[in-house]
Amino acid sequence: MADIKIVVDTGADIPPEAAEKYDIGIISFLSLFGEEQYVQGVTITNEEFFEKLESFEGFPTTSQTPYGDMYDYFSEECKKHKSVIYFALSSAASGQYQTANMVRNEILEENPEADFHIVDTQKFSLYIAQTAVHAAEMAAEGKTVDEIISECEEYIKKWRAYLLVDTLKYLEKGGRLSKTAAFVGTMLDIKPILTIEHGLVENMDKLRGKKKLIDKLIAKVKDDTDFDTENPRFLVVQSDEERGNEVCEKLREEFGKDCIVMYGEFGPLIGTHVGKGAFAIIPAIKVYK
Repeated sequence: MADIKIVVDTGADIPPEAAEKYDIGIISFLSLFGEEQYVQGVTITNEEFFEKLESFEGFPTTSQTPYGDMYDYFSEECKKHKSVIYFALSSAASGQYQTANMVRNEILEENPEADFHIVDTQKFSLYIAQTAVHAAEMAAEGKTVDEIISECEEYIKKWRAYLLVDTLKYLEKGGRLSKTAAFVGTMLDIKPILTIEHGLVENMDKLRGKKKLIDKLIAKVKDDTDFDTENPRFLVVQSDEERGNEVCEKLREEFGKDCIVMYGEFGPLIGTHVGKGAFAIIPAIKVYK
């Protein structure tokens, strides 16, 4: 087993049990509700965040990990392990990746022997979490750092997100949807299907109506010509446990009891923009073997 420490940030939404099982480190973003500041996953839980989100009159913001905290964490991990790989949130959406590189440069100046690598995932949420698990499994098999990074840079691309929100108000508040589009969408029961492309959340398609949304979204997945029908595997992430369980149940009925590879919940970083009741189905696509 190679002595390689795998690290993600709270933007990965990694399930606690997966982080514990594979000894994956987590560094935290901050959530700001006006003058109130919280450390994601430390001083505020996901449940507490969504409760505050629904009652907060303004729009909360997210701030990257403070430089000093990031430096202290990675400096210590570089001393404890032969190598460290940090799978960072998309640089197109956050300055976290750039800050991490500044931290890396400072660490290498002080400790030239440190083997510290930062991967710009260009993704969010369980894309990153599942890739980190894949990296940890490769490390356990004795793969080298270069092998792990090369494989994971391809692996993370071989999933495709279908994200559906319950309300459009947070997309509007965050500037991702105009007031007019949000109003019309709400009046006509039109919901955008979101995905992740070029390091950002983008519109993919839309659904209409309030009934059987999960069935309709699964039908969209099945219609995707890249969907791996021979080996269906899914990541499922949600900000409503009841809805998430329903998604998993329907996927298992359709594709088999072992089709869910990872199940998690949106944390504050994504939750700020999607709100309560959102869910994403992230299938593997068949170009990955």
